[in-house]
Amino acid sequence: MKSYKLFLLLMLLLLSTRLVKANENQPCGIDLGEYAFGILVEQLNFNNQTPFTFSFWVNIKEFNHDTQGTQFINIRNPNVNANYNNGGGYPLCDWGYLFSTIQEYGVDDHGGIWKDNELLVSVMEQTASSPTPFTREKTFKFSSGNWFFVTFQRYYTNNPQMKLYVNGEAILKFTSEHILMNWYKEFIIMIGGPARYRSPLNAYIDKVQLYNKALSQTEIQTSMTDPLLNDKSLLGYWDFEGGSTTDAEGFMLADNGTIKATMYKIQQAEGGISSGTEIQPFTYGEGVNPESVLQGIEENIISDNKTKAYIANGVLNIEKEEGITSVEVYNSLGTPLFRREAGGEDTSIQIPLPATLKGVIIVKLNNEVVKVIKISL
Repeated sequence: MKSYKLFLLLMLLLLSTRLVKANENQPCGIDLGEYAFGILVEQLNFNNQTPFTFSFWVNIKEFNHDTQGTQFINIRNPNVNANYNNGGGYPLCDWGYLFSTIQEYGVDDHGGIWKDNELLVSVMEQTASSPTPFTREKTFKFSSGNWFFVTFQRYYTNNPQMKLYVNGEAILKFTSEHILMNWYKEFIIMIGGPARYRSPLNAYIDKVQLYNKALSQTEIQTSMTDPLLNDKSLLGYWDFEGGSTTDAEGFMLADNGTIKATMYKIQQAEGGISSGTEIQPFTYGEGVNPESVLQGIEENIISDNKTKAYIANGVLNIEKEEGITSVEVYNSLGTPLFRREAGGEDTSIQIPLPATLKGVIIVKLNNEVVKVIKISL
């Protein structure tokens, strides 16, 4: 009975309340363009077993993939002239300790073809001559023009463990019985920037967070809205709302914490091999309002006899006389579950739902909320 009442309350709130952005002022992030946001490792006192969590919001403006896709997160020393044993030299200047790419095509770790802006993450083991890819926990594809919360974490149990989350859900994981590549002070934790055969990440980023522990999934989901400011493991948090306050070298001190970050231009030698860095001024652009994005909704729920949304035999059925251009589904927290594009000519569409999907879902059609549906447990 209590759960039924809670559901009715949720329905009433969603049906009667217009969900709007919490901040009156437009939030501010930074515009990566062809550059990389970077944190120097030498200030962190990390080694190859130190647990940490690195999170940020990202909104990709457009994809301009090179032959091997778009560089995403990387931890490397982008200096081909550096000593190979200090994480430099080719290919470590481009691969480094860890690199990830968004690609239009490729082969996953099981030999299957993947495409449409899926993410591949690889890490270097000391005994390997090439990077070892993460395994896929859940299918996820990036899209342009939308905000996503990305979290990378490393920790140790009996073996090194790594995971990559998007919007609080585990997408990729890594477990190894081998020793991971040494963690060198010359490394830089980077978002974006080019590498050989991989284009830079043309995106806005905001609300960057770095912790020296592996956050739980609940903590990750909490930090999507607000960083864990009272957690002693928070080394640095940048919200970029206060503008550019940098030192003489161009490094920006974290808004919370004692570490610095900056924008890097990755210099490239002949053939596109990374050959060094040059500090650049911060360029500001669109930021994220997590409260609004996590709700995923800013419109009233519409109600008309020309629009229908219902579930039958595990299939979400959508009908709209004016035509369907997009269908989005969120959970009760407002976290995006999936999106389906349509051409606008079809007046009905059927979407099979995962058998594991339970609880309340919010259906958004052509960017308007049409229904809140409870899937029986």
